[in-house]
Amino acid sequence: MNQDFNQQQYNDKLAQVASLAVTYAKDGTGYHSMKDAFNELCEISHANKGIDQENTIGRRTLLVQSVCIKAIHALTPYQNERLEQQLKDIASDYPEHRHLHFRR
Repeated sequence: MNQDFNQQQYNDKLAQVASLAVTYAKDGTGYHSMKDAFNELCEISHANKGIDQENTIGRRTLLVQSVCIKAIHALTPYQNERLEQQLKDIASDYPEHRHLHFRR
């Protein structure tokens, strides 16, 4: 994480994403808010900076697990499973638009 983004800010953003995720999992509303917040969490925590597309998706998927762990207390097993799948779909939906820079 960069200097401008400390552990407390990460924890706060993770809690926000988890809260939006619980709302989505329980009543099916707020998908786009959850998705936007998750993508912002991925960006500010540098999960989007893998060395290639596969590694970037892997890093984003690790954040899925963090969100689900944070939200599990408020969900039934079915809701948690459904939420995890939705977040994994969001994590996998990352465009390969970054250019790799190779050392010469």
